Amino acid sequence: MKELIWAECERILNKKSTKILFMITIVFQIFVFLIYQKRWHVDNYVLKKGLEISLNSLNYSVTQLTDFNAVLIFIILPLYFTECLSLEIDTGAYKMILLRPIKKWKLLVAKWIALASIYAAILCCVYLTKTLIGYIFMPRVESTNYFIINSKLGLFDSTIYNIKYYLIILVIHLSLLGITSFISVIVKKPILTFLGSIAFMIAALYLFKPMIDIFFKTATIGHYILAGSYNLNNIYTFFLFSLCCLGASLFIWNKRIGKMV
Repeated sequence: MKELIWAECERILNKKSTKILFMITIVFQIFVFLIYQKRWHVDNYVLKKGLEISLNSLNYSVTQLTDFNAVLIFIILPLYFTECLSLEIDTGAYKMILLRPIKKWKLLVAKWIALASIYAAILCCVYLTKTLIGYIFMPRVESTNYFIINSKLGLFDSTIYNIKYYLIILVIHLSLLGITSFISVIVKKPILTFLGSIAFMIAALYLFKPMIDIFFKTATIGHYILAGSYNLNNIYTFFLFSLCCLGASLFIWNKRIGKMV
């Protein structure tokens, strides 16, 4: 299984689109900094009306991610997951892999783990880029405030807070993998899988209203969760649905993958 995961990681990392994704991830954070801080001279982060937090070297890494989150949710992640799940099947390149004496379900699980691992690395690039920008260009402080947290956090506690924040975003974003996986085994064409994922998410906004917060306000939800003031039932429901999609896609993959390629 370990060899399969490494092989999938290598295959994904060798894609030109993955390299472009890493580049976009870094450049976007620099662009946001140049626009907000250098152009517009924004010194505070507004989470909600009447509540502003001064930007500094410790908290900059968890601020101003709303725009990037929208780009991730509705463009980058559907494209990223779709290409890695559907393109090799659609082109027939996966036939050679299926000739190996490996259980079919392991192939898909290895893909999931590889996709999750590489996306975790992408978010790590976001964190490191914003941390570096904050350290170089933002006011240096020894402690700072965070959303609805009364006491100030020092360097160590701020680092733990920031890492937890990115882990929350990672988990929420990876829940989209289940939806994309399910659609990809139903409609193997990459373009149809991509459009189907987008259509599903848009439809979900109307059918399940908490999805509006989960999709559009992921960056803000992280602060609410860490402050202990968010209703996690909505996220649990979404995760349960995503797990059902993963289970269904694994079942269909195991039954139909030979015919799909």
